[in-house]
Amino acid sequence: MIGKSALLSVIGGEGEFEAMVEFDSVFLSRIHREALRKRVWFRVLDSAERAILTLVPRCMEKPRSTKLIDVLAKIIVKIKSASTSQIVNLVNQVGRPLAERLSRIAQKWGHKTAYEWATDDGFSKYLTLVSMNNIPCPRMGP
Repeated sequence: MIGKSALLSVIGGEGEFEAMVEFDSVFLSRIHREALRKRVWFRVLDSAERAILTLVPRCMEKPRSTKLIDVLAKIIVKIKSASTSQIVNLVNQVGRPLAERLSRIAQKWGHKTAYEWATDDGFSKYLTLVSMNNIPCPRMGP
């Protein structure tokens, strides 16, 4: 970490991403409001993390301590990963890998546009929903 910015690795709607973020009081206040609005403030953060994220924007404009920036980065990653919806997580964990695998198979069979399937969000969502509904159940009768 250098100075007032931090490299955040966050799991988001488009998968994992990293971003260089400058921590200032406006950014930290926005994260605080977002955590409260998405109901992860009390569910995910312990009292010390809540206190840090509440007090830092009130006490200083930009944190300079690398230790404090590291702690803030971990708190923000925690909030961001808890804020993503479960269906987005499932699409990234189930649908996207399935789409990539089906795309590779179709390409081997000679399908010309199958390479687009791996990056198609709609196809990934469809595969996720199909796999969620494909729950094996015992059959009744002969």
